[in-house]
Amino acid sequence: MAAISFCSEAKIVKDYESASDSTLSFQADSIDYRSDLTRVYGKLIGRPHTSNRIDGVSLTCLGSAVTSTDIDGVDFQRYFQWEDNGQIPVEIDFPALKNTSEIQILFMTVHGPSTTTVKKKSLHRK
Repeated sequence: MAAISFCSEAKIVKDYESASDSTLSFQADSIDYRSDLTRVYGKLIGRPHTSNRIDGVSLTCLGSAVTSTDIDGVDFQRYFQWEDNGQIPVEIDFPALKNTSEIQILFMTVHGPSTTTVKKKSLHRK
């Protein structure tokens, strides 16, 4: 019964648009707001058959910054190589946060810091 009530507290929010600088491209797919963590789903995008490394990730929203607790898809402080399609799906975990319409994600890479702004798509866009 506890597992059922825990799952009902989670809220997965989709329909985000992402804008990244030229150091590293990240496209957010959805954000899972849970009582114990916030998980950002998305994909890293890069040039096929080249390498990169992510040493850490932080997220800023509403003036507060938190540091990632885990990443799946690549390993922190280990080089990875872009495959043929140049995309790597990732899940990035952060401490629990409130649902918000805009966040900034800072990736610390071997090529320097990289910022991606993630915003909820406007429902009234024409």
